[in-house]
Amino acid sequence: MVPWLVLFCAVLAPSAAFLLWGWRVSRKDVSLMRATETTRAADIAKLAPGSLVEVKGRLRCAAPVTGDLSHSPCAHFVASVERDYEILEYDPGCKSSYRVKRTACELASTMFVPFEIEDGSGRATVIPDGAAFEGIQAIDRYERLAAEGAPAMTGEDVTLARRYKETHLPLDAEIYVLGVVGKDHCIRAPEPEVKDQRFLISVNSEETRSAELSGRGKWMLGAGLGCLVGAALCLGLALWLVWSGLHQIDPPSEVLQGSSVW
Repeated sequence: MVPWLVLFCAVLAPSAAFLLWGWRVSRKDVSLMRATETTRAADIAKLAPGSLVEVKGRLRCAAPVTGDLSHSPCAHFVASVERDYEILEYDPGCKSSYRVKRTACELASTMFVPFEIEDGSGRATVIPDGAAFEGIQAIDRYERLAAEGAPAMTGEDVTLARRYKETHLPLDAEIYVLGVVGKDHCIRAPEPEVKDQRFLISVNSEETRSAELSGRGKWMLGAGLGCLVGAALCLGLALWLVWSGLHQIDPPSEVLQGSSVW
């Protein structure tokens, strides 16, 4: 019993730490967004370098990149192709072959270019290097090519399916940018040593992001506290069993079998 309780505690404690850390990050992001006032694009050049700003407007890009999978012009994209396959492996101990299902990444690419954000006052340049991106799901496709257990006549692997995914920032989309004014008066990532600042580019509005982060934070807080309480209970019960000596009680060594009492 005690080893199982210790194992449960070892699983629940790190889970609680991860969930509570996620809740803290979500709460910090919401507080940062709410504390930062919206700046007009035309006023970015007037601010001192290092100022934290948020700008809301339309994405403009004169020299866009092209998505690897969508083949659409955009300011940033992340594309991936994953292959599900089966391979035939041989177990010399059992002298038998068996199939193993695996996944391999065939493509993982990302690309971005500087762009401008435009509102009613004018435009401001955004250098997206180091940003956290929240784009739209341009491609999300699953193509099945073969059934599981399909015969491999030559012993080579059999491709079962491929997953195609691409997220990008489309041209002329309404975006939300939270970043820092650079020395060149462009919106950039904060310096690594600067704390309590973020660089975010999102197709979601400030209100939508705040609602999503708040809901996610509440869920993480509840789940994290639940895991923390569970870990404390498991650890406490294990210590109590050890302290009371109940974990050393042996089960009955003799069991009456085939006896009848009249």
